[in-house]
Amino acid sequence: MPNILIADDEALIRTALSRELIARGYTVDMADNGKTALEKILKQNYDLVILDNQMPQMKGLDVLRQMRLNKKQTKVIMLTAYGTIANAVEAMKLGAHDYTTKPFENEELLEKISLLLKQSEAVGRAPSTDATPVWQSAPFDELMQTANQIRDNPSTVLILGESGTGKGVLARYIHDTGIGAGKPFIHINCAVLPPNLIESELFGHVAGSFTGATREKKGKFEAAEDGTVFLDEISTLTPELQAKLLTVLQERTFEKVGSNSTQKFRARIIAATNQELMALVQRGAFREDLYYRLNVISLACPPLRKRKDDIEPLAKVFLERYNRRYHRNVTISLPETWALMKKYSWPGNVRELENFIERIVVMNICDERGVQEILHSFEPVDQHETAATSNLKDQEYTAICSALEKHNGHRGKTAAELGISLRALQYKLKKYNLRKEDT
Repeated sequence: MPNILIADDEALIRTALSRELIARGYTVDMADNGKTALEKILKQNYDLVILDNQMPQMKGLDVLRQMRLNKKQTKVIMLTAYGTIANAVEAMKLGAHDYTTKPFENEELLEKISLLLKQSEAVGRAPSTDATPVWQSAPFDELMQTANQIRDNPSTVLILGESGTGKGVLARYIHDTGIGAGKPFIHINCAVLPPNLIESELFGHVAGSFTGATREKKGKFEAAEDGTVFLDEISTLTPELQAKLLTVLQERTFEKVGSNSTQKFRARIIAATNQELMALVQRGAFREDLYYRLNVISLACPPLRKRKDDIEPLAKVFLERYNRRYHRNVTISLPETWALMKKYSWPGNVRELENFIERIVVMNICDERGVQEILHSFEPVDQHETAATSNLKDQEYTAICSALEKHNGHRGKTAAELGISLRALQYKLKKYNLRKEDT
């Protein structure tokens, strides 16, 4: 369930609002001053922060400013006194998503909360709040040099790369450090938007344009203003939406659903895909004219197996992040552990590496032998699986099954015969989905 922080020094507001939110199924945390709120925000991940401006120890605007300096892009609704609208304007410039003046109607605020959280589900969350490029390898350094050259150019950018290589992180970096800095960043995951809602989500709609459209809605293209629209998984767009997006790129205008009037589109578009778009074009699954409109500037994120010098610095960042989150002190320092990590191909790329680090932190594996045993359970290859490696996997699977059958499923005896630890055997059983009834 969505996790919400209420930061307000008025106990009555905190209590009343938390009851309303909990009744609607949200998880709620509270802070009664700005300093405590900032400490909580930097230590935890919230889906939304409701932030009062006038608080002791630290004002809400200062909290918001520190959040953005620390790359925390959590959604924020500011609470401000009715006579200080200038503070609300300043908050929006700092990246607040909405504001409400005090005193406020609970239903009005609850509707804004629901809308923001639904948008997060529909368009996908912005990249991880801690996500900034980390690298020291030559391939990624070359990519970042190009990104730095084009970040102040409003041209459309197409980011290519396998899943988990950091396309979203790169898009956010280009926005935050370029002409989009301080302006809206709208992350739209085209693959998860419901087909019957995607046009309304992108372009907005007018009241009465379809059943259930009781009021006018601002779409993501309008909300982006002079910022950035990040279209993730662009290859999943339907032919109809590909045509409409082409019009947006050509004419720099769009129409709300049910409206005959056009609106100016001012934002920069960054698109990303893990598919070979030209291959889709050749199969007739993606418009050729849209492909060339998107492919003005092309950036290719290299897979982790081709930037192995980045494994150690990335892993250290993830260790720090998850040790802080789970209050652990897991470390990796032995050269042989790093060697094993570089030997593995990481088919899931940076995302898989991050998941691996989170796993060992959650399990609190402080003995590096345990980390090495997990790594040994992976397939240590440098390339994608070949016939030879596939044959090795078949041999390993057969050997495990044979030993289990010989020892009637006794895992200790099986591990001893195979010459591996019990923990390594357990990971291999999970890897091959070998349950007791299978053996």
